[in-house]
Amino acid sequence: MRSHFAWIALLVCGWSAAAAQGSAQIAGNPFAEGISAYRSLEFDRAASLLRRDLGRASAAAVSGAEQAQALLYLGASDLFRGRRDSALAVFRRLVGSDPRFRPDRLVFPPQVTNLFDSVRVESRAVVIVTPPDTEFSVGTGSFAFWVVGSGFLTAEVTLRYQDGAPFRALYAGPMSDSMLVQWDGLDAAGELPPVSTVLLRVASRSPTGELAGIMQLPLDLRVVRPDTLPWPAAPADSRLLPERAGSRPALRALFGGLLLATSVAALPSVVGGDTPKGPRIAVGATIGLAGALGYLLHRPGRPLAANIQANQTLRNGWLQQVETTKAENARRRDDPHLAVHAGVATAIRPGRR
Repeated sequence: MRSHFAWIALLVCGWSAAAAQGSAQIAGNPFAEGISAYRSLEFDRAASLLRRDLGRASAAAVSGAEQAQALLYLGASDLFRGRRDSALAVFRRLVGSDPRFRPDRLVFPPQVTNLFDSVRVESRAVVIVTPPDTEFSVGTGSFAFWVVGSGFLTAEVTLRYQDGAPFRALYAGPMSDSMLVQWDGLDAAGELPPVSTVLLRVASRSPTGELAGIMQLPLDLRVVRPDTLPWPAAPADSRLLPERAGSRPALRALFGGLLLATSVAALPSVVGGDTPKGPRIAVGATIGLAGALGYLLHRPGRPLAANIQANQTLRNGWLQQVETTKAENARRRDDPHLAVHAGVATAIRPGRR
């Protein structure tokens, strides 16, 4: 007996916690009053309040998730008021705004979820999910976006000129609930876009081929050509070594030898006697010959092999930088980028182009 009471107490506590959690979730919701009326089974009042608040709501102040939740509660309220057609219209609006939305089956009874599922399957609604801004390399990169559907359908994804004429076909075939589509930035002829705006259009069809709806999104295009690199500066003269010998080392060797030879010849007689003969003459001649030989070895204009090699290595490094820059600039000129800005998607009624 006590165990039964314990189970009942647990169930009551669990229901109370769930109710408290639900109240906390809707406390800050702009549609809280209508949702509360629905949970109190006041369906007429709930429908009136939800329609009022949805009419006041703006995209800037109310999130898409909150609006979707309000539409679901509104459709459920209309269904329980006996207004099935009104509930169907509300659910179609909800599926059209967010094909990915699914009701919580722990909150809504099968009457609501089954009707919503039938609308979702039959509506074949799609939305286009794109990044607001994209820049990519034309031909090798891509502009990627998602096409999200309410269920299995046949989709035709195309790019069109602003007057509706075909620009580029991207995909045609079946899809499930979502599909990633990519565009390489080129037109049907494989060239850069000749216009600044194209229309991304997704047409959804039933299995019999009947057009169910069209979503259209403007794309603003801008061709971006990367800046080229400046040419590397040639080596400054201050970095180059002299490639030929100057006259100063040769003259220094020559005049130094002559001066020293003359000095030896004029030494006092203690070196070799009073007459310019003997050892003094031999020593002076040897020194003079060494000076002449130094002049020949350091003659002006003589190529300096080590300096020439060092300068050539410096010039070769600069020429390599020039070739690398030239190749990079050629690559950049041949690699234009495309900047894409996505606008606001709009729905087009079937039969309208």
